[in-house]
Amino acid sequence: MKKYTNKILIITAIVLVLGLVIGYTIDFQTGYRSGRITYEKIEKDSTQVLHFDGLDELETYADSLSENQHETSHQ
Repeated sequence: MKKYTNKILIITAIVLVLGLVIGYTIDFQTGYRSGRITYEKIEKDSTQVLHFDGLDELETYADSLSENQHETSHQ
């Protein structure tokens, strides 16, 4: 019985992983076809690197983002 236990566990793990992969694939396909998931091409030139000299600049930038988010969310 002991030699069959490892085989059963391995087969169970493989079946679970396959089930998860198939389930997520189906979810992605149905989401993409329904429009819930969209593809947006990212322009390589549009990436932006932010550089802050200190925490004060980072906090100021974060505050400006949160203010902009509040303004756009209430429109």
